[in-house]
Amino acid sequence: MPTWSDPAPCDDDEQLFECPDCGKRLCSDRSTVSCDRCETEMQNLSVPRPE
Repeated sequence: MPTWSDPAPCDDDEQLFECPDCGKRLCSDRSTVSCDRCETEMQNLSVPRPE
């Protein structure tokens, strides 16, 4: 599996997303993002997980 470069830290108005399938990370100001490689919904890493 390729290793993608980490775009963090993101700008103040952006959030960090990661694809659960390929591991690609990107910063976006949108609330949901789909991976352009896998077409899978990316996970938002900028919000804490529920306990």
